[in-house]
Amino acid sequence: MESFLGILAAFGLRSWWEWRRDNQNRKKLRATVKNELQKCASLLKGKGMLLPTMMWDSTITSGDVKLLSYGERTKLSSIHFEIENHNYEAKRVRDSAITAQTGSRDVILDGQKASIWLWQRLSKRFYNNEKTLRQKISELLEEPWWSE
Repeated sequence: MESFLGILAAFGLRSWWEWRRDNQNRKKLRATVKNELQKCASLLKGKGMLLPTMMWDSTITSGDVKLLSYGERTKLSSIHFEIENHNYEAKRVRDSAITAQTGSRDVILDGQKASIWLWQRLSKRFYNNEKTLRQKISELLEEPWWSE
């Protein structure tokens, strides 16, 4: 009977220790991801900056995402998708700016008006999307679970 109680106590102690470790790791993970989102929001100032995604990417790759609740994962995945879209569009706007300003073989043949028009149009839409993304990040950062 004593050995059974000893094994039961060991399992209980192990479960408590894992719960405590996961809780500490969850807090660290939230703080790190929150810091990355704050950095993203600070870079959204109409200059077409690429936003950092390294911490979220490593959270997914390492499997640490399991430390977060389903709701947290869903909201963070959604905002991360939008950040990835932002980064893709930022690269495309930069590409069109280079083409419009320097000219390529095709641009020289057609004249630069079309490429300049495209660059201006993409830039305007891109900067409007930045405002929306900054607002969504700000709303996410106000969620109560960041401080849990």
